[in-house]
Amino acid sequence: MQGTWYGPYELLRKIAAGGMGEVHLARRWGDSGFYRELVVKRLFPHFATNPASLLLFQYEARVMAELAHPNIPQIFDLGEVEDTWYIAMEYVAGVNLADLWRAGARLGIPMPLDVTLGILLQVCEALHHAHEAEDRGGHPLDIVHRDVTPHNIMVTRDGVAKVMDFGVAQTNANRDEQRGVVRGTLAYMSPEQVRGRWLDRRADVFALGVVLYELTTGTRLFRGEDVQVMTTIVETDVTPPSKIVSGYPPDLEAILMATLRRDPAHRVASAADLAMHLEYFAMRNGMMLGPRQVARYVHSVVPAERVLEPELSLVRTDAASSERGYGARDSSAYALPLTRARPDTAEDVHDLDPEELEPLEASVAFGGRDTLTDLPVAPVVRGVEVPQGGGAGYAGGPAVVLDTQKRVASEREFLDQLDRRLRDD
Repeated sequence: MQGTWYGPYELLRKIAAGGMGEVHLARRWGDSGFYRELVVKRLFPHFATNPASLLLFQYEARVMAELAHPNIPQIFDLGEVEDTWYIAMEYVAGVNLADLWRAGARLGIPMPLDVTLGILLQVCEALHHAHEAEDRGGHPLDIVHRDVTPHNIMVTRDGVAKVMDFGVAQTNANRDEQRGVVRGTLAYMSPEQVRGRWLDRRADVFALGVVLYELTTGTRLFRGEDVQVMTTIVETDVTPPSKIVSGYPPDLEAILMATLRRDPAHRVASAADLAMHLEYFAMRNGMMLGPRQVARYVHSVVPAERVLEPELSLVRTDAASSERGYGARDSSAYALPLTRARPDTAEDVHDLDPEELEPLEASVAFGGRDTLTDLPVAPVVRGVEVPQGGGAGYAGGPAVVLDTQKRVASEREFLDQLDRRLRDD
């Protein structure tokens, strides 16, 4: 894949464009064939001549460089080339949360509640890190993202969520910013943000509540013309989700409504507090949250095939390397979801006919809510059970069975109702 050079970076392709700039997938080359893929975000030239716009762009890079968190993309460089300013930052290969939700809805595989909460927990942790950040002088940066939306949350195929685009963030580092200017996406703004007031972290908590509301009900919370949306946010209390989806879990509704209170003094106080409440809800309902559950869902609804570039391969594929066994995989080391005896050699694996394999039950393939296996297992008590006969009994069932609690009836009814709504839409 050949690109065009832009300063020290080889631009491979444009992957996005917005109101102020465009984003390119790029490579930075080093010695001995070293390279790193990253993203180059370029400010449009006419904005570079606008001091206010240029200052916002520069502050985005400088503020994000102060943040070091696994759920926030890393900044590598800020500079100017050919009279245009750029930011070089981590490339997040994935799909944004809005597209992920829509992909599942189109396929009739609505996003499970544990996946939704697993993603939002990671977003909460990222925002809390930003809210608590200090500069090198020990001064609080008081960062407020101001644009927490499903489009600004990327989810990788490993199930990791990343909070993107701090371009309109409010921070103490930029006290020269004009007060009263409304920045962000209207449908996700808090009442105090709509009024143009100086914000604190609770504005981002409100936006997280809007995202959670929409993901769990399948409906937009604030819709209409701009003036109508602004008026609704400022003057109208949010309709409880149980009025939209029957069987909505009452304790989850209590958490959600506390994030959407118009008065910030009565709102959930921080992203860390919201994360704690969601974790407790998940624990009470026997849900396991984490990137693994998210990754499984991403793979099920957004299949992807990587573009191969053999010229950049690190693994040797010539005859000499084949004789030494480079790149060979011991397939027998992996547990296969088969109902027949475990194969002993790689040849046995290659001889398998997919048409002969029994299909997985949907509850297994997509993370069923009742059990991790469709095989009969003996009851276990808060732990694991090893089947009789030791590790040789693969054909008789899995070696270790996880003890998973059954979801409460109200949550199952809520999920079924959401599934029907998505199919009807």
